[in-house]
Amino acid sequence: MSNPIYLSPSLASKLTGISERSIRRAIKKKELPVTIKKSRYQINFYDLLLWSDKLPNRVRKRDELGLGQFVEKWKI
Repeated sequence: MSNPIYLSPSLASKLTGISERSIRRAIKKKELPVTIKKSRYQINFYDLLLWSDKLPNRVRKRDELGLGQFVEKWKI
């Protein structure tokens, strides 16, 4: 990707419908890669989509509560 989009954990939570606590837990377990800038987590949007697509529960939350409710078909 030429211009990656970076998100905070709170914005990532709102976009995916997954709790911020779960996102921070995934960061701590190194399941979700992040960049740290000025002591703040920066999550690459593409990495967030890949991570949210790995488990059925996350897919359901993303598709029903998050950004997925506005997407007809994912092309990840």
